[in-house]
Amino acid sequence: MNLNLRAIDGYVYGARQPTAELQFSSTDSYPAHLVSGCAQLVKDLIAQGDPGPDDMDGFDDSHMPALMCRALDLLNRLSGDQRFTPITSLSRETYLLPTLSLGLTRQNLQLMGQVLNKTRGTVTPDVLRDMVAHAKKVSFRYLPGGTNPSNFIAAAGAHKVPMKILSNGYLAFGYGSGSVIFDSSITDQEKSVGVGLARSKVDTNAFLKLSGFPVVEQQRITTLDQALNFAESNDYPVVIKPENEEQGRGIYANITGADDLKHCFESASKTYKNLIIETHAAGDHYRIDFMGDQLIKAVRRRAPQAVGDGQSTIREIVDEMNRDPERLDDASSLKPIAYDEDLKRCLKNQGVSLKDVPDKGVSYYLKSISNLSRGGSQVHVEDIVHPENYALCQAVARSMRVDIAGVDLISPDLAQPWYSNGAVICEVNAKPQLGRGRTEVYWQVLSRYLGPKAHVTLNVVTEDRQAEHFLYDTNNANLVLTLSAQHLLQHGSPTQYFDRLTFADDVPAEDRSVLEAMLHSVPPEI
Repeated sequence: MNLNLRAIDGYVYGARQPTAELQFSSTDSYPAHLVSGCAQLVKDLIAQGDPGPDDMDGFDDSHMPALMCRALDLLNRLSGDQRFTPITSLSRETYLLPTLSLGLTRQNLQLMGQVLNKTRGTVTPDVLRDMVAHAKKVSFRYLPGGTNPSNFIAAAGAHKVPMKILSNGYLAFGYGSGSVIFDSSITDQEKSVGVGLARSKVDTNAFLKLSGFPVVEQQRITTLDQALNFAESNDYPVVIKPENEEQGRGIYANITGADDLKHCFESASKTYKNLIIETHAAGDHYRIDFMGDQLIKAVRRRAPQAVGDGQSTIREIVDEMNRDPERLDDASSLKPIAYDEDLKRCLKNQGVSLKDVPDKGVSYYLKSISNLSRGGSQVHVEDIVHPENYALCQAVARSMRVDIAGVDLISPDLAQPWYSNGAVICEVNAKPQLGRGRTEVYWQVLSRYLGPKAHVTLNVVTEDRQAEHFLYDTNNANLVLTLSAQHLLQHGSPTQYFDRLTFADDVPAEDRSVLEAMLHSVPPEI
């Protein structure tokens, strides 16, 4: 099969995002077993998950190019790609497939071709599962990871806001004076001092204590003796955690005695050089996310629990919990429950093991911490939080000089004022995860930082010249992009939208006619 794949980086043929052009040879004949195998692959990929809209123009379930394009689109989306515009058929051999990453599209196209050729069109369920798993595994090379980037991309796509994925997970939205760059939930307008301060749990704790906020007692440690002395001075239970780790990794909480402390210190020090010890605060763990003075969300987090059914072992219960599709979704903050040292320790402290069968309704904690990334769960509690607790968290974010912040609060009852029940600030996160599948929240954040839409003029000439204005220069509200007709015919516009299309007098009438038909503009909804 002869197939040419090229990138159309800009806005062209009605696509609201970069596009892969797939051009098949019109002289090829396709073996019947490959056509039937590709048709079956389409059906099997649809069965793997939500296939999205079947809006492919000109789709023919007996035509190999159309089948390949449809299957590629399905595999792309299962890999984490997002498409905001229908696939366009320019002919029976040429298709335009919108994609977030040409590299991912090329990778998945090669993978499908290898599978179809190797199996001669007979793709078994095991082969299909391995192919999808491999596509998801390598997608991190091409797409930004984590919950925040994928949701910001979806929010931008829903409102037609121009978006470009940069290296290292940075996302650029808009153009010129209307543009903003995100790193997860950190914006280019955030103060680096606050972000840097929040990266260190020790510095955050010390600064908040200096500022007068309620915090736990805390100390850096390098030896077991230091840990034991701290616990003796401040009383058990205590917590050991890495100084600069994220998502709850390496934390051992609710350490109740010297033997337990020795075990946790030795386990943690095998992986982390810089450790801290702190007093264990009583109460539930709450995360409150703010954008300036505006609440984004408030949730109560709970450590994962195995609830007995009277028949299954704890291991079988955990295995079943880990089969939850949300835990298996790479874009979700909720992760599988790892069989790590903390799980073994928690069960041991409760007098059970993975082999035990709990009575029906009896539950056992599986982790000492409640982070979703460690398998925990959460419920929204915005309606029960006392206003004084919101005010406390807002004051913390202002003091830390961070505009978007996640404040971790431990409280016996968040419906009561913090000063009445011993609530404490546990941590401050300058890059909070804002929640999965909450596109309206991500649009609320994105639209706050986007400036007014920049005016874009496409000036078409006969020979390439350097652009007169630059796409992400925030001083420019009027961008004039001077490009040759040949460049636009080959690559499309470098911008998703334009307000004015002009032509030099010497641009051939034929080129002008083609470009006017090819280039379309849909202004963003900002």
